[in-house]
Amino acid sequence: MSDFEATKLRDPYIFQKADDFFEDIDRMTTGVSQPATVSYHESDQLLPDGKRNPTCSHGAVFRFNDNALLLIHRTIVRDTLSELISSLDDIEEINWVTEVVKDHQYYVVQSILNPDSPNRKVELQLWIQRDPFQITAVRVLESLPPAEKVPQIQSLDAYTVDKLTLTTVEGARSAVIWKTKPRGLRYTSRATILSVEKSVTADFMGFGEQGGKNLFKKKTYQNIYGQGPLDDREPLYHSEPFWIEVDSQPGYRSQIATFIDNYSHICVDLGMKDANAVRVATRFNSFQGIFVAADSMHELIQLYTSIVGKPRLKPRYVLGYQQGCYGYDSRDMVVEAVEEHRKSSIPLDGMHIDVDIQDDYRTFTIDERELHFPNPGDMFKTLREKGVKCSTNITPYINSAECASYSTLNEGLERGYFIKDKRDLDPSAPQGYAQRYQEFGTGVQYFNTPIIDKPPYFVPDAYDFDQVYNSGKPFHGGVYYGWGNGHPGHYPNLNNSEVRKWWGKQYQYLFECGLDFVWQDMTSPCIAEQYGDMKSLPFRLLLDSDGWSGDPHRARQKKAIEIWSLYSYNLHKATYHGLNNLHQLSPSLKWRENRRNFIIGRGSFVGSHRFAGLWTGDNSSTWDFLNISVAQVLALGMSGVTIAGQDVGGFEFIDSEHDYANPELLIRWYCAYSLLPWFRNHYTRIRYWVDGPRKGQMRKDGKLFQEPYAYQKHYNEHQDWFQGREAMIYRAVLPVCRYYIRLRYSLMQLLYDAMFENMITGLPLARAMVITDELDMSLFSKDNQRFTSSQYMVRNDLLVAPALEPESKKSTRKLYLPYPHGWFAMNLRPDDPVGVALAPKVDGGSRVDYSCLISDQESQLPYITPIYIREGTRKWLP
Repeated sequence: MSDFEATKLRDPYIFQKADDFFEDIDRMTTGVSQPATVSYHESDQLLPDGKRNPTCSHGAVFRFNDNALLLIHRTIVRDTLSELISSLDDIEEINWVTEVVKDHQYYVVQSILNPDSPNRKVELQLWIQRDPFQITAVRVLESLPPAEKVPQIQSLDAYTVDKLTLTTVEGARSAVIWKTKPRGLRYTSRATILSVEKSVTADFMGFGEQGGKNLFKKKTYQNIYGQGPLDDREPLYHSEPFWIEVDSQPGYRSQIATFIDNYSHICVDLGMKDANAVRVATRFNSFQGIFVAADSMHELIQLYTSIVGKPRLKPRYVLGYQQGCYGYDSRDMVVEAVEEHRKSSIPLDGMHIDVDIQDDYRTFTIDERELHFPNPGDMFKTLREKGVKCSTNITPYINSAECASYSTLNEGLERGYFIKDKRDLDPSAPQGYAQRYQEFGTGVQYFNTPIIDKPPYFVPDAYDFDQVYNSGKPFHGGVYYGWGNGHPGHYPNLNNSEVRKWWGKQYQYLFECGLDFVWQDMTSPCIAEQYGDMKSLPFRLLLDSDGWSGDPHRARQKKAIEIWSLYSYNLHKATYHGLNNLHQLSPSLKWRENRRNFIIGRGSFVGSHRFAGLWTGDNSSTWDFLNISVAQVLALGMSGVTIAGQDVGGFEFIDSEHDYANPELLIRWYCAYSLLPWFRNHYTRIRYWVDGPRKGQMRKDGKLFQEPYAYQKHYNEHQDWFQGREAMIYRAVLPVCRYYIRLRYSLMQLLYDAMFENMITGLPLARAMVITDELDMSLFSKDNQRFTSSQYMVRNDLLVAPALEPESKKSTRKLYLPYPHGWFAMNLRPDDPVGVALAPKVDGGSRVDYSCLISDQESQLPYITPIYIREGTRKWLP
């Protein structure tokens, strides 16, 4: 390791794995404050003019022994906490206050419903111990009702009925639901760590798209890097620091959720250091924790989404089947793909055209040359007439190559709308030549030297790093797509509201051509690794902090690492509002007024679900990625994310199966996603230059195909390559995939109703069984957690248990049907409004070994994926 790399590692403003961060904190003997006592002063609750401080209108401010302030409040989503509380109270028509009761040992902050009424009710108490400092949350818990109904006598004889009546007591008790460790708060000049007691029975669910096939997270550090999709700790593109503690009070109605409102790096220790503690750390900025208590998972999700916001209703076509490809690089290829879907009787609602459509990677442009995308308006019109809506890839990057006709670049430069290269220099390495960028690959840390290292573009980047570094000129980055493809460029300053409005207007040309929705990619922003840390902006690059209008420090800039997720959040926000206002820019767009627009984005932060759906980024065609996909969508749904999903079939190829995804894998992926919210086949395709000096040479590597109909063509052309069951699997791809896509469309009203319900309640479309069947406590048991992670419910009554492993590993799919309801195997068929006769009822609480072997025979298609309907279900039927 060089001296400059060692200097980089000593810089506190770098990425640290969670285990390394906590180990460093535990070793520190100086520089860490750990308050021992807490006090309450009425003067701290008031503004200088004597008025009540609005930031604690429903809370209180306490002072630690070192004079640091602790604000106890309950909120978010509006500009101020008090504004949000007032809005929610008006909607729910409730009146509540908080009061502080002082005792020689405790301050008790309690929430009181109807404080001036004889029916005054204390809902929740925070017991704040003075010395040693400790917070304990207490509320009244109701016991869960028995899962099985008690028999009832049919006699009308009152005497007999009275003789059989049991003596009951109210099943409620006051209980501790959450508690910090004594002196459980520590902080340094940058980081804050909160230690909370962990119930021995508790499990944890949520964490957004965090990797791993298990919905329940056990003893582990959250946030590692480079270990692969099955690692429970693996961070991906989207930051969702929200989790739910379940089964901490067995037998009682009690759920607790934690949300850490911080755009920087958050680390979580789920009992690794101390089996009886959860440690949560924010490495930068203030620690803002929101803790939500509820009786049920339904109520918890509704409360949480009332705080972070619920989305508007998305257009119906979003729930349809989608096709995308990095490699559809001409109009002919796009139109052909749509026509082949139609010929194969495969429904298709969305076509996603990648950066192939752009003029030399210039965002917001179309390459209208003859062999590329001539007359794009006619193409979009033709596809719309076929019932297909189109999106294209929009990256927050602007190609910096001089071009007189590229108005987005020229306006951005003229108006100073791009991020400037100004940095908070590390005193130990302030010079340009001393800079190193931190990266990870396959779990291994390495460094780039920006003054030397450049992406291997076809046209080399000749810029001088020293001339731009910390100069105040537009920051010089770039996208790199591999195989020499990509260009250097600048990045819009989306943390500025004026720039966000300008960005929204840049969509005018594309939508005038006929684009219908937006695919927001590379949102971090993703940058070639030679230009920044962790394939994004340099950690010490200064960005606008985008404070709310009442913040006296809103103009203050922060280092990129301190507000890491804010840029992508503002990107989705800018696009969302821009699309909603397009009708104001042109008479030809007037028809879009009041349209429900849609964005599918790659990654952001909590709250971005109000602006966009989430696809989880570039995966690969492996069973591992399929294996985690259901748990990933279920975890995101718990956070209120409406539309979410992986690239079906896998985006990248793997070396052992380079030309196309394994046909059995593709079938299982289609079956698994047939009733999940976002259903898009998306892959990278091998392409060759069609013109210019490289004509005929490979432009990019990739697969040959991944569309279901292409497998049938491939089989027809090469039948002699395949024998026995392998041949049958190839023949089965088209009929099986088509069947389950058509099944989805036959149940479209169910999906749409669930999306409408999500807008009101925040409940996801696809739900973990612990949401729909809370009376079945066995779902939390070790033996049944695998079913909870791999099965899902659509709304409340349709259970899907996809096979997620190859038949060579498991010939049957073992599934679990929640207790106490009965269940019937799915009897509806895509093209039959009546369905077939019901099979015998299966009792809830049963485990079923379901033979779901793949077949190309039409009679077997309905049984390739186990689907069950809850007994008594009627209201959702089409």
